[in-house]
Amino acid sequence: MEMVSEAKVNGGDMEAPTGELLPALAEKPAGLPPGKYSLVGWDMDTTGRRLIDEICQIAAYTPKQSYSQYIMPYGDLNPGARRRHNVRVVTVGRYRMLKDTNTHKILKTKSEISALSDFLDWLEKEKGDGSVILIYHEPRRLSPTMLLEALTRYKLLDRFKSIVAGFADSYALAADKCKSTVKSVSLRVLARVLLDADTLSVDSALDRATAAYRIVEHLAQGEQQEVGAGGEGASASKDMVETARVWARPVHTELEALAKLKKLLERQNTFRPVFAPLLRSARPERKRVTQLRRLLADAGLLYDQLKDAWQEQKLTGLEKQLESLSVSAKEEDIKELIEIFDCHFDPAKEPKGPKPRVNNRNRAASSAGETGEAEGSTSESQKSSPQNSPNKTSNDVAAGDSSSQTVAAQEAVAAN
Repeated sequence: MEMVSEAKVNGGDMEAPTGELLPALAEKPAGLPPGKYSLVGWDMDTTGRRLIDEICQIAAYTPKQSYSQYIMPYGDLNPGARRRHNVRVVTVGRYRMLKDTNTHKILKTKSEISALSDFLDWLEKEKGDGSVILIYHEPRRLSPTMLLEALTRYKLLDRFKSIVAGFADSYALAADKCKSTVKSVSLRVLARVLLDADTLSVDSALDRATAAYRIVEHLAQGEQQEVGAGGEGASASKDMVETARVWARPVHTELEALAKLKKLLERQNTFRPVFAPLLRSARPERKRVTQLRRLLADAGLLYDQLKDAWQEQKLTGLEKQLESLSVSAKEEDIKELIEIFDCHFDPAKEPKGPKPRVNNRNRAASSAGETGEAEGSTSESQKSSPQNSPNKTSNDVAAGDSSSQTVAAQEAVAAN
């Protein structure tokens, strides 16, 4: 479906490069039980699109007031995130700071735990005597997962669950309501078609939070009229609350998705002895590696299982173990995996890597620097020299990094 592939123009956080999470349109949300809810538009910018990446801005919007706070991450933003959010980490003297690359101004920041605590304080005032539904706009359900992971890290999850009832994705709502009128449900397109905002900026988390709220507000009205007819500062209408409630996913549902993601990543990481050397290759090959490794993890296979099968029956053992992939994988994928594992386990054979599959369109997009993570980009990564980023971590995989840094970045808990 074309709409799911629209992440490049969706603004802000692009598609999750790993594809571990279900798309917003994969299943209709279960909704929340009837009750009293307050609606808040929400979004955040992150240093990357992996589970271990950090938040660098968190923002929320209601017609009455808004919240926005930049966060100083421990690691640098990866090249793709720097282009999306127009911010980067710089070093001034002995201090690392966050800088707006458009205005060239240093941004006021807080630590992640301090910003999250302030965010919860702000939400608590907004919820009144009910609960909050956070509205966001994203093709894949990555932002709620990353937020819940950060809250868990700082032991703030219980407090969050006492305030927030669930998440409503305006992307899924718009895809359902507007499927017969628009081909794309990206923020820019919806802002132009529904909100009459031709020049809406989606670089900032606050801009996207505002747009997501107004999109739900518009679609809940049931007819094409100007959003905000209730006047500036007006509270959410009953129709809007009901629409968001029906399309919301409870917090426990997103926590279950987070737990499944972690289990999947644990299975993927058991294949590190095989795929770690292959991740040193060019980006098309790395992308192919993650696809093949995902097939194995989805099937519930582990490295030791394949190793034992090869030691007992060689190629026949591998073929039996990989039979379970026939439902989700193509025959050529299975043959390629068998060849890779056979060459890996047999010391007499030279290790082989995956065959890259790159069409002309993908190659053009990659050369233009528009791919999701842009891990092979040199234009931005070369600007971030070791002098400017003394605390370089696996969050920033530049073209000039050593192979060990590349492997560490790719094989972390939430590696691609």
